[in-house]
Amino acid sequence: MKIRVTVLLFLSMLASGAFAQETEVKKCDLSIGADFASMYLWRGIALGTAPAIQPWGEFSYKGLTLGAWGSYEFTGETKEIDLSAKYTRKDFSILFFDMFFPDSPGLDQDYFNYNTHTTGHLSELALSYNGSEKIPFSLYGGVILYGIPIDHQVGDTSAMNYSSYFEVNYLGKFKDFSYNVFAGFTPTESYLYETEKFSFINVGLSAEKAIKITSDFEIPVKLTLSTNPASKKIFMALLISI
Repeated sequence: MKIRVTVLLFLSMLASGAFAQETEVKKCDLSIGADFASMYLWRGIALGTAPAIQPWGEFSYKGLTLGAWGSYEFTGETKEIDLSAKYTRKDFSILFFDMFFPDSPGLDQDYFNYNTHTTGHLSELALSYNGSEKIPFSLYGGVILYGIPIDHQVGDTSAMNYSSYFEVNYLGKFKDFSYNVFAGFTPTESYLYETEKFSFINVGLSAEKAIKITSDFEIPVKLTLSTNPASKKIFMALLISI
């Protein structure tokens, strides 16, 4: 009887350990993918002139997500590699992005140079409200922390500008489509966003739908129509995710 009880306790401990391990694994998530972009459109600015492939990967543990994202034009001209960290709690997130532009003329190509005055990196710290079923709005606000070769003051290239960007999104659904009506602006002058005062630079609409290829496989397709009132330009971009 004593041996039987001991065996049962041992099996119970093994089962508890396996359950705890499985629960811990479920808290982790690894995702990879790639997007095909007809053009690299970022905040009302066309970065490049040709279609691009944009690979990405994310590792998530509880509320923390670490990510890597890249963009490579088919012509080989415009390249970008971004690393990011995001912590989400309930409907809010704090985000940090580090952007690097390989082979870009005029930028230091030493990836490990983070000196504010010479680095080829550009970083942003941001806060976001991600919306909910009851509140179909999302809000985003970010400020450039370093990257003076790109983000100096309009009238003084020796001083940092700390450009900031804010965006409001209305999220909705229509039949099989998810859509987003957005408006992004800079509150002050910005060399990075090419503004001299408060300006709307990214106003438009995007619609997304998953196109079913087989019963078990579908491809999300996103179409964006965006205007930049500050530069008086309009763009249309297609994004296909795999």
